[in-house]
Amino acid sequence: MSQGEYKKLLDEIKPMIENKAYEELENSLAPLHPADLADLLEHLETEERISVFSLLTPERAGEVLTQISPPIQESITNDLDDQRLTQILNELDSDDATDIFSRLPRERSEVIIRLLNPGVREELKRLTGYRTDTAGGIMGLEFVSVNSESTIGEAIEKIREKSEEVEKFYFVWVVDDHGRLVGVVSMKDLLLEPIDTKIKDIMKTEVISVDVGADQEDVARIVKQYDLTHVPVVNDQHKLIGRITIDDIIDVIDEEASEDFSLMAGVMDQELAEESALKISRARLPWLLVGLLGGLVSAIVINHFHGSIEKILALSFFIPVIMAMGGNTGIQASTVVIRGLATGEISIIRIGKRLLTELWVALINGILCGILLGFVVSFWLSDLPLGIGVGVSLIMVILFSGAFGSFIPLLLKKFNIDPALAAGPFITTSNDILGLLIYLSIITRFLVAP
Repeated sequence: MSQGEYKKLLDEIKPMIENKAYEELENSLAPLHPADLADLLEHLETEERISVFSLLTPERAGEVLTQISPPIQESITNDLDDQRLTQILNELDSDDATDIFSRLPRERSEVIIRLLNPGVREELKRLTGYRTDTAGGIMGLEFVSVNSESTIGEAIEKIREKSEEVEKFYFVWVVDDHGRLVGVVSMKDLLLEPIDTKIKDIMKTEVISVDVGADQEDVARIVKQYDLTHVPVVNDQHKLIGRITIDDIIDVIDEEASEDFSLMAGVMDQELAEESALKISRARLPWLLVGLLGGLVSAIVINHFHGSIEKILALSFFIPVIMAMGGNTGIQASTVVIRGLATGEISIIRIGKRLLTELWVALINGILCGILLGFVVSFWLSDLPLGIGVGVSLIMVILFSGAFGSFIPLLLKKFNIDPALAAGPFITTSNDILGLLIYLSIITRFLVAP
């Protein structure tokens, strides 16, 4: 739905909500896809959302709720009574129900868990035992599996039995007598082969699976690498315990990308749909304080060299240039490395080669920019030694910033720390401080020293 259509629909339904014309409102909302309805709800005020949401059946409410961003989802679930929320959770797939349930306050989750259907209750207890950023945390427990000794006819009957429970399946997983994953059969093969054919005779034994404890980023990388739509999840004994579908992987990719960009910008833990100014401030303030601390250290560095600056006032003219060039170089290098690590294009095993490449890039760029700045300074101020000093300083600063910006993400990755933490305020602040030290030290040593 286009932005124009959204605005038109919003203008139509707001008077209906205000006038409590609920029957007319239901008719207007009925044709909407759950994703479109979710977007519509996010553009309404809190009370308006609840009015619309209360008109939905538990099944449709669940479909919509899973499409809504976490802050708005939390707002809606807080306004729902326990009985209504329980009905919705009972209708959802296990992975979607777990996502919503895991965001509830502990006190309320203890109440809700007792109200759920026994089957759903057991699924939630099982899935909430896994970390949310692992394969176990994003998998669903709804899948179809058959024994390798079964016939195609028996497999088809099993599919019919689970048709209401399992959606979006194109493969049937094959297990042995102990529940271990041993193969996979496509729906195409099940339809084309005679029904009395044994599953073991047509199954493919090369099955790509993921361990239940695998990081969700690694799962997404495997899906991309092998062009998969579904991934079976196994435990330590290689027993089949769940599956991850492509829609979950898309959510993971979106989540990880948003997280990395937020970290790089210094707005960690902030959701775009967040409406609380205090929560947004709490997410941003720590990184601003880091920047403030870095600025104070930079001021101390400048104060330490105040004698040099007093002797050659022109030194202060180029401080912003040096700091900006160092910061930009560091961010460029770190962004490329972080993106490469996230997509798998840069391997942690080949750190040396990547660092060498970034050093060469920084050296080439540094020499070109340094020569250009040196000529500008020399002609502008008619001072060749100063021009040479500033140019050499810029070369050294860019070389250091390129090395620093590429090395820190690789180092953090080696120690299993999110490399996105190395970007943004951390790298720019560090480069500002050390860039100033390099610049003022070189100038003082060669131009100002007696």
